[in-house]
Amino acid sequence: MNDSPAEISGSGFPLTAPSSSQLQQLVEKLTPEQHHVTQKSGTEAPFCGGHLTEKSAGVYGCVVCRLPLFRSSDKFDSGSGWPSFCDTYDAQHVTRKSDASGGMVRTEITCRRCDAHLGHEFPDGPPPTGIRHCLNSLALHFWAEGEAIPREIPREISRAISDATDAPATPDADLAIAWFGGG
Repeated sequence: MNDSPAEISGSGFPLTAPSSSQLQQLVEKLTPEQHHVTQKSGTEAPFCGGHLTEKSAGVYGCVVCRLPLFRSSDKFDSGSGWPSFCDTYDAQHVTRKSDASGGMVRTEITCRRCDAHLGHEFPDGPPPTGIRHCLNSLALHFWAEGEAIPREIPREISRAISDATDAPATPDADLAIAWFGGG
């Protein structure tokens, strides 16, 4: 378990990074494509992301740890081929880093809580911010308006980690072993 003091954002969400075992559990639930984008700073092809044309009202969050990152009310069509937002859900929820990869200097944006790569930030967005957060759909989870946004890392992940840690080590415990074959 992470022993760092809990840090809470201005909007009330915990920003404390998951423990290494929690992060491993979260990352294991990703698709190979999501893993490539969020853990290897990959970029999905333009004009093909699932959230590019999403018009529903709601909130976009980190696909790894579910920290809310952007509101649909701040989404705009930048013509870039990636979902774009002019503002963040909470400025404390993203981290900015200099990125000199690909022969250009850009500002990479990552999830503050789990450090997942989200995309890049550019100074060519619409008013009032003038900022364009250009994101990979694969890095995002969408909650439609009215859906509950979890404050903590999803319980099913935490529970799975806790259950594995608390499991009795004796062979006569109430456990069963199953063997599966695959082709």
